[in-house]
Amino acid sequence: MGPHWAAHIVLTLLLLLSGCTRTPTYSGPPNTVIKVVMKKWAIEPARIVVPQGARVELIVSTADVEHGLGVRGLGINEPVQPGQPPAVIRFLAQTPGTYPMRCSILCGKGHKDMLGEIVIEPNPAASSPSQQP
Repeated sequence: MGPHWAAHIVLTLLLLLSGCTRTPTYSGPPNTVIKVVMKKWAIEPARIVVPQGARVELIVSTADVEHGLGVRGLGINEPVQPGQPPAVIRFLAQTPGTYPMRCSILCGKGHKDMLGEIVIEPNPAASSPSQQP
């Protein structure tokens, strides 16, 4: 392990200790599956729209180097390694709003341009306690 890995370990520990709350997950199969590809210098698709109440599964891969999918408002921060299986991120889309996505691992000069958003659209039926999954 070189200094690169040591930095990742320190960053991971800091994130764990920072008290980030993770968006609730769910049991059973997802009803929304979206493939996400991270590559220099983009997240594709850059805009993901899901309805409130959706059981979402993101299948995140990298087309080149190590990246990380970070969505602070949803408590998501998942590394994605080249040559490894895609990262699978599951969450329950509970609170409507727009949640910025970014690359959370420094990956080169265009790193700051790796932006996108997850939009959870309001669903009146999902707000009703009797309609919750």
